[in-house]
Amino acid sequence: MAGPFFNYRALATASYEGDTRLIIWTLAWDNHAVLDRQPIFQSNIFYPARQSLAYNEHLFGLSLFTLPLYAATRNPVLAYNLVWLASFLLNAIAMHTLLRRYITRDLAATAGSLVFTFSFYKMLHAHGHLHLLWTWLLPLSILSLERWCDRPSLARAFAWAAAVGLQALTSWYLAVIVALAQAVAGSSLIPLVHRQRCWSRLWQPAIATTIIALTIVPFAMPYRALPAASRAEVANYSADLSGYLVPPENTWPGQVWLAHAGRGPRWIWGEQTVFLGWIALLLGSVGVVHVCRLRRWRILSVYSTFVVAGMLLSFGPSLTRGVESWTLFKMLSAVPGLDAFRAPARFATLVLLGLSAFSAFGADFLQTHIRRGSALVWACLPLMLVRFPGGKPPVFPIPAIYKLDALASARALVSLPDYRGRPDWYTGADYLYFSTAHWRPIVNGFGRAEPPEHRRVISHMRAFPGPNNAMTMRALGVEYVVFHAARQPADAAGMVQEAIHGGEYDLVARVGTDYLFKVRSTPPAGP
Repeated sequence: MAGPFFNYRALATASYEGDTRLIIWTLAWDNHAVLDRQPIFQSNIFYPARQSLAYNEHLFGLSLFTLPLYAATRNPVLAYNLVWLASFLLNAIAMHTLLRRYITRDLAATAGSLVFTFSFYKMLHAHGHLHLLWTWLLPLSILSLERWCDRPSLARAFAWAAAVGLQALTSWYLAVIVALAQAVAGSSLIPLVHRQRCWSRLWQPAIATTIIALTIVPFAMPYRALPAASRAEVANYSADLSGYLVPPENTWPGQVWLAHAGRGPRWIWGEQTVFLGWIALLLGSVGVVHVCRLRRWRILSVYSTFVVAGMLLSFGPSLTRGVESWTLFKMLSAVPGLDAFRAPARFATLVLLGLSAFSAFGADFLQTHIRRGSALVWACLPLMLVRFPGGKPPVFPIPAIYKLDALASARALVSLPDYRGRPDWYTGADYLYFSTAHWRPIVNGFGRAEPPEHRRVISHMRAFPGPNNAMTMRALGVEYVVFHAARQPADAAGMVQEAIHGGEYDLVARVGTDYLFKVRSTPPAGP
């Protein structure tokens, strides 16, 4: 099933652009910091800023799974790709295992697990947001909590804590989502705890919760200084009802819609495209009725809360975009620390969790109440799957110039041209990926935020190869400039010649259309 979008022939070099390369760098930095005993938040980007990892997600919980691969190979792309592939299998297995707790038929549980793993919403983010794909710990945390209620023990409490803690450390978005999921699932288990007289065992999850908090707090502290997300930005990254119901433009229903009904289907990229699939919605609707018929009231309350609350939260600060009003998201964002939640549409993960469970019950109903229902479910499974929007990732190796010995001990460097503020801004993540070849500090940066002084600093870097540019570089301690002539939109040859003959730089090496210049320690003498 992964064949159409996984480049098996280039595991060590193939990657998508933009956020994918940001995440490749982030995971590799986490691994590098652990292996070489570096301060994890003092990353090598946005030089000379401190605690620069905090301008992006730290992804530390996810990096623990790439760590063995990176330690063995020091290849960040290979580690990323293998964990990326594993995420689909782990999502399917974890959700299937949870659903088999409620349903005795493997085929029905498989239907629900495929909704959770391969829905359009998941595949949309799979091209560049591995942390939003790495959600197998979410159903595993619910399963672990329920298993503790079945037979309380310290080991089971710790298993639950491991699932919650690792999911929370995967992404701050998922930290909020997994916390909400535990609150809903835990509340539903209170009557069971009361009936089984387990109150004396509550010290076990209490200890586990304390461990989770003590683990997460050190990672949260560096983010305190970041400003809250603006309301305009949050509204722009909010979902709406049509986003759940109208198929995107690259699906065959979306193409039919555009041809015969006109406007409606949206661009496949972007946070607002949260389509979960008509078949999944139909199966889920049947599943709700089936759960009511079976009188499985706890399951109904838990998973319907996931669907309703997740959808309301995904609508963001207002149900009508741009009109401020009271919403569930506004109430949640009033909690200290949650005002930085900038993409409410990602609460669709909760909707997907609930819909997956109800889809499994819907498939179970077809199998038990309809003649040849199993055949009908089998027929539905391939129709639920979607073509991956991004195709296979292309081969994109690190340029050889970044592997030169001269950069191994550089105090700091900058790669030019820089892409900040340009229409192709997403290309700026390439430089973070390239820096994994040497791990020296770089002025370039990329991500959801940036240090206050970065705009001024990078504007001076862009003045290359002028004298004021070299003066700023000397003041900051930037020793090298990597100039990619093929990426420069205009007059690259003239800039190279000016740098060579201007007296501010020494040409160290040239590899193809890439040039490595060293900033002279003193300015040239006057006439």
